[in-house]
Amino acid sequence: MYNVVIIGAGVIGLSIAKYLGEKTNLSVLVIEKEDSFGKGVSSRNSEVIHSGIYYEPNSLKAKHCIKGRHYLYEYCLQNKIWFNNCGKLVVSKVNQQAQIEELFKNANENGVDGIQLIDKNEIEKLEPFINSDAALKVDCTGIVSAHDLMSSLYNKSKSFEHDYLFKSKVMGVQKKSELYNIEIENYFGQIEKLDCNWVINASGLSSDIIGNLTGLKIPSLKFLKGSYFKLSSKWRGKFQRLVYPLPDKEHGSLGIHLTIDADQMARLGPNADWIEDRIENYNVDQSLSKIFFNEGRKYIENLKPEDISPDYAGIRPKISLSENSMPDFYIEHEDKNGYPGFINLIGMESPGLTACLSIGEFISDLIIEN
Repeated sequence: MYNVVIIGAGVIGLSIAKYLGEKTNLSVLVIEKEDSFGKGVSSRNSEVIHSGIYYEPNSLKAKHCIKGRHYLYEYCLQNKIWFNNCGKLVVSKVNQQAQIEELFKNANENGVDGIQLIDKNEIEKLEPFINSDAALKVDCTGIVSAHDLMSSLYNKSKSFEHDYLFKSKVMGVQKKSELYNIEIENYFGQIEKLDCNWVINASGLSSDIIGNLTGLKIPSLKFLKGSYFKLSSKWRGKFQRLVYPLPDKEHGSLGIHLTIDADQMARLGPNADWIEDRIENYNVDQSLSKIFFNEGRKYIENLKPEDISPDYAGIRPKISLSENSMPDFYIEHEDKNGYPGFINLIGMESPGLTACLSIGEFISDLIIEN
């Protein structure tokens, strides 16, 4: 018997556990299908600390991204987690003036500070290897070691004597009176059952499947695969900031962008490929290199085809109910739907990493208040 069962040990599940440990004495079990924490969406991304410029004003993404960004920088400083508040440029051509101004307006409506529209001359001074007619300069963007962040959150959770079940799958969730009975298939293929007061569904790519175990009507997910290609060592240290094109509204993505890591190596990605069969395939198709080269050379001066090579891939859980190309997070305590104590977090794609601490605090406070 546990007070709280969290399904999913990604960055959001770990953050919720961390806050529950700090704010309550509740017993917590975290169930994860992989052999360790953070093996899914949380570790296969650009590791960007987002500013909040893209999201619809007053949306959950905007709210938790902006609050979470402040929390994350502070948490990294306090816990000696590597990060770089490097800033970024969102670049555009002359015929994209209306789109860059629209993005600037949205950023202002969301209250994002440290943003500025700059021209070609200013871009060249900041980033000599970037070719663009105009850009939105965003100072509060950064990058973070997602693994170090999740290691810290996991260790804090364990310090509160939380339990973790790895290599275990949730097969059933049944409401009985004021409790939930969870059916788990463990590493040995055996079925275990346990009771709890609260169920937190933070299972990433499986979150709609887990939510459906209750019979609730919840958003369904589509998988959007994104591959990354790394730039050769000759580009090391050539860029000081992240560089993004304008968003790809067709796929609800931010476009193939340039990021840097702790070693000042650069990469391009992700692209956006819909996966109809929902199979988790993380292989990077070498044939995509032409697409990445063509996208990269739109804003990187003197990029050559031989400069890029396959790196890694990730999959984003996209909510497919909405006509909006960038649908909001689905974060819902399902008490109004007859399931008090069951919380769904579905479609937790970008900016989930940035927002994790804000979401973790929000969910823990919700449990405390109820």
